[in-house]
Amino acid sequence: MALIRGKEVKEGPTQIPANPKLHNMVVVQAKARFSKYPSPAAAHWVHSHYVQMGGKFVESKKEIDPRNRDRVQEAIDKKKEESKKKVTHPVGKNLTAGETFKY
Repeated sequence: MALIRGKEVKEGPTQIPANPKLHNMVVVQAKARFSKYPSPAAAHWVHSHYVQMGGKFVESKKEIDPRNRDRVQEAIDKKKEESKKKVTHPVGKNLTAGETFKY
């Protein structure tokens, strides 16, 4: 539960776009249209235009039609997750006593 103006508000069900390709296309348009993309106005615009173009929302990823998957975005997300797992700098291997690693 979240607090809004001191009152407890129940969170509604998560809305996952049933057509990720269409939703990502609308998000790209919103990023070009709004200077501050992650804003309430931009989110409302994305939601309304996605619905106007025939998009629907589902409650789980299992309900998404495989033909509408956005494989390009999935590949980008997968690369981001893999890069988070990798160590980006040495953690002290092969350093002699008293020597520190310089970035």
